[in-house]
This record gives sequence, C-alpha cells and structure tokens, in this order.
Amino acid sequence: MNNTDLTSKFDPKLLEIYRSLLKNPDDLDLLLETTYASRNAADMIFAVSAEQSVTGKSVAVVAAREHLAEESEYVPHAWNLWPDVVPPRLDTEPYIEGKPQECDYWLVKLRGGRFITAKLTRQKNWVQISENLIESYREFSPRPSAAWLDSQVEPRENDWNAYPKFIPVPGTYEVLLTDGRERAVTWKDGKWSFYADEIAAFKKII
Repeated sequence: MNNTDLTSKFDPKLLEIYRSLLKNPDDLDLLLETTYASRNAADMIFAVSAEQSVTGKSVAVVAAREHLAEESEYVPHAWNLWPDVVPPRLDTEPYIEGKPQECDYWLVKLRGGRFITAKLTRQKNWVQISENLIESYREFSPRPSAAWLDSQVEPRENDWNAYPKFIPVPGTYEVLLTDGRERAVTWKDGKWSFYADEIAAFKKII
C-alpha cells in the first residue's frame, strides 16, 4: 500500500497531530504503516521513539478506531477479514439466569488455515488468542431445528448432519450442542476433541 492510499484512511486532523510530533516529517510513512497494521477493534497506537520525537522523548498516541476515515462493513455469514472489519455484537449465546453473556463466540480461521472457536468481549477484545494469528472470522451457521434433524434420512455434504445418526470424516466442523451453543470441534480417530456427549449435529466449514 502506498502512502497516498494510507494517509487517506486517517482523519486529516489526526494526521496533523501525528506530523506535529515528528522531528523528521519523512518518518510519517513508516509510522503510519505500523499504526495501521497493529490496529485492533477499538483503537490504534501511533508510537514515536525518542530519536524521532520533537520532544526528544518517546511519545505514544492512542486513537480510537473511529478516527479512521474508511472502514469496511461487516457482512453477515461471510468470512470477514481481520482486522479490516470490526465484529458487531452478536448476543447469540444462551442466556445465564436471564442475562446475556459477556462474550460472543465466533468461528475463526487462523493464518495457518486452522479453524477454531474464539471469544470476543463486549469491549471488542479477543480472549485467549493473539490477534496476529487471526485471518478472518464469521458467525456460526443458522441452527437447524430438532425436528429437521430428527427427520434427516441421509447425510448432506454442505449442510447440518444429525449426530450420532451420521458420522463425519476426519476434520474440523461447526457443531451444534444440545443446549443450543455452537462451536468449532475436530473429529479425529473416531472421536470429538471436545463436547463429545453434547453434540447434536455437525456441519462442514465452508
């Protein structure tokens, strides 16, 4: 990405603040690249070393992500690139004592190609996973009804399949648990990696 493209993504007033901190204006290009690449769902940090700063001391400016002039919109049920797209609040987890849970659970594709379940807090922080490992994310597939699963007479490659009525081939799947939760779980050596006694259905991840 060239500098013209990158500066267009920042609020002009924020760019003025960034420039005012620099001894050498030519340092702006690389610092903007670093700031943009390290953004999370809530903010971004513009870090100036003591050698680069007009004050002779290191400076860090934490700016809300809303200062970006351009943002990609979230597309439901599609793979959304991270950190290009900020996840919305889903609130699809079963309530506990009538109250919504703190975290949303997402189907996440890691940069190495592996699929996992990942938690995201209301404050838009990923839990127990390095954000640098995330390639993209999406919502879990719409849940099938119990009646639909009961009536299923043959497996479907790209749809939900009742379990244990049907057995998957080795791989990682979206699974539906008996209490309505959805997770990513691996089937290997004739068994599930997690939730073995709670899985009601599985679906190929596509």
